[in-house]
Amino acid sequence: MEKFLLFTTGNGSADPLNWSSDEAALYSTTELKGMKPASNRSIDLFFETTYGKEVVTLGIKNSTHTSVMRSIATALNSGMAVVTIADVDSATFVNSDINSVTITSQETYCQ
Repeated sequence: MEKFLLFTTGNGSADPLNWSSDEAALYSTTELKGMKPASNRSIDLFFETTYGKEVVTLGIKNSTHTSVMRSIATALNSGMAVVTIADVDSATFVNSDINSVTITSQETYCQ
């Protein structure tokens, strides 16, 4: 059974008729390539999709990286088809130390 990871930024509830790709994302677990601390208060999750590379940045409480990453790894092994990692719109988080989500596409520019 294929599993998916759900992320929302909290901006979708501001204008529910005009959602965009930087407000919510559902990724297959096979697209997750890794995660690592980005700063004292954030973790980057790297995804490689058929549309390109994307990064989800989770805002976290200061220096709780290990706890949050363990919670994500445990959730990946759950029996659920859709695993909510960070749904800011409904205040549902895989770990209580997560407090924000940013979704960005990595674009390469050539000149």
